[in-house]
Amino acid sequence: MLRIRLIAALAGLVPVLALTGAADSALARPAVPGGPSAPVARAVKASTSAFRVLVSRHYGTAANASGYSVIVATGTRQAWVFGGTNPGGPSMPVADRWNGRTMTPSALPPGLTGFISDASAPSATDIWAASEYGGYVLHWNGVRWKLAMRWPRGTITGLTAVSASNVWVFGTTATGLRGTGTWHFNGKAWRRVGGAAASIYRASAASGRDIWAIAAGPKADSILVNRGRSWRPVRTGRVLAGVILHDVLAISADSVWVVGDEVSAGSVRLVLAHWNGTSWSRIPTRMRAWPRRLARGPNGTVLITATSAAGASGLILQAGIHGWRPAVTIQSDLGSGVADVAMLRRARSLLASGGILTRSGGNAVIWMRRLGPVHRPDAE
Repeated sequence: MLRIRLIAALAGLVPVLALTGAADSALARPAVPGGPSAPVARAVKASTSAFRVLVSRHYGTAANASGYSVIVATGTRQAWVFGGTNPGGPSMPVADRWNGRTMTPSALPPGLTGFISDASAPSATDIWAASEYGGYVLHWNGVRWKLAMRWPRGTITGLTAVSASNVWVFGTTATGLRGTGTWHFNGKAWRRVGGAAASIYRASAASGRDIWAIAAGPKADSILVNRGRSWRPVRTGRVLAGVILHDVLAISADSVWVVGDEVSAGSVRLVLAHWNGTSWSRIPTRMRAWPRRLARGPNGTVLITATSAAGASGLILQAGIHGWRPAVTIQSDLGSGVADVAMLRRARSLLASGGILTRSGGNAVIWMRRLGPVHRPDAE
């Protein structure tokens, strides 16, 4: 039986293709029963009262699968959206900027190929973007995009920028085999980092001295933390045993989230866990979905993008340390996927990136949802 770690960009762009093989594969690992059962998060169809289509675009020929993969908020009302066409195949990258009213394309260095799959933004004038299959990293200095680094082989699976002089790039396979490896940029030069860091898949920084990461292995994933000098393993006990991890979100030293899945007897279950500074705990659910990315939500909650295990539709989930809110399903006639989500605090809105299938290819889409009055869902 095969275990699948879906590629976030693929899942958000073309869910049907992602679920039928356009993904990394690894040998199955035995699932371990989780915590106590809880009510399944309810899924509701997207409507004008939830998420609405803000932008829908197609790039290149009609047969292209266009999609937005990652979205990063760079201001109270501003965000950058990245993606392109045909991830994993002949493709082109795309970077668009949202100013609160309109989406404007941004010129990238000439000659680039490869879908942009990840991005990180320490500030509005210090933005980094990476292409998983293109093997390059770009930097926005507030004026223009420049090629910051290119690797001749391997893939890039994660990018975390703390500042212009503290940037981490990760490249490993779903089975933990080293590809591009782990690299660090100190503002002047790139250096390959070995040891435990060599198999890091993704990471998230609460600060420059508090960076949390997922290290992929052939038998089990692990959690690492870097508090300024080196990467060290973090004990998780049985909480994450048997879980394939997909993303990590470090909010502070005593608030770190990880999301992944368990597969058993051909069935998948989403797993969400939280570190409170002392120990790990699961947020119980029976949700059947392939998770993608984590993002900060309103009022201390966390947002998760996912693809439903029941069909080609995108999910946006919301949870806090005390439980889950109702899920939102974003559907289209032929299939849709949601890759990432970001909160614009001043605008009191959520932006979600992904794509929808069309009869000839696929369109890149941004959805928006206005947030209601401030309340505390964890206290409900």
